[in-house]
Amino acid sequence: MSVPQQGSAAPPAGGAANWYPDPYGQGRLRYFDGTQWTEHVNNDGGDAPPQQAATGVMIISTMNDLPGYEVVEVYGEVFGLIVRARNAFSNIGASFRTVFGGEAKGYTKLIHDSRLEAVERLKASAAERGANAVIAMRFDCNEIADIMSEVAAYGTAVKVRKL
Repeated sequence: MSVPQQGSAAPPAGGAANWYPDPYGQGRLRYFDGTQWTEHVNNDGGDAPPQQAATGVMIISTMNDLPGYEVVEVYGEVFGLIVRARNAFSNIGASFRTVFGGEAKGYTKLIHDSRLEAVERLKASAAERGANAVIAMRFDCNEIADIMSEVAAYGTAVKVRKL
């Protein structure tokens, strides 16, 4: 299934990040990240979306705790993963950078965009479990067959309460 393109379906009223009836499927929910529909769907067809923070905001932290908050429930490890490839012309252009030096801007944008998407997928995964925060978030990046870049954002999904 391809990811719906931004603007290909009207965003939900209010546009807040949350689960909404999928405009592309029958009887399922799709996650709207606040700016666009994502590829995350809930296929169980239930009427109630997965639990989320009352505010609809997912806190993401690289720290192991959140000052001013108490962890009240731990849901376990969650991750967001994306694998992307540049086109052949970009690869040729980047190879010239290794000879002449300088920033490979196409690759910088690729990794930047990949990290943003990996974090959005991480948020959706945590929300599916009922979490309102992810602690100890980290990135892991790898190359696959020297032609693709894999980016994973991972951490521990938790429910926190403000002290």
